[in-house]
Amino acid sequence: MEKLRDKVLAILKNSNGIEQSSLPKLLRVDRRVIYKLLQELEKEGIIRKEPTESKKTYKIFLTKKELEIDISDISWSPCAICPDIERCGRGQPISPETCIKLTNALKSEYMNLIGEKSNG
Repeated sequence: MEKLRDKVLAILKNSNGIEQSSLPKLLRVDRRVIYKLLQELEKEGIIRKEPTESKKTYKIFLTKKELEIDISDISWSPCAICPDIERCGRGQPISPETCIKLTNALKSEYMNLIGEKSNG
């Protein structure tokens, strides 16, 4: 179902809306499967349905872009090398909210960024 979801989202990203009735033919999938998937996407707020002029089908639109993260967006992660990572979590004795190691790493990164801006 995930692959089908990805295909539907890709179609919607590359269109200005598409008629619901055309998706089963386009994807060669039973219309009931498409209907169920579209219901889930609508419930999640990812798509919206608008009646067409003929009122026999809906036009489907993407309402929000799914977050795309590129690996280059993540330049460092002190948690990745932390020996306490397995025991760390919100509400735990070791947590990101109270972690001195994380706080110090963030302060250091911030100071590096400030230094680059004032020198550059």
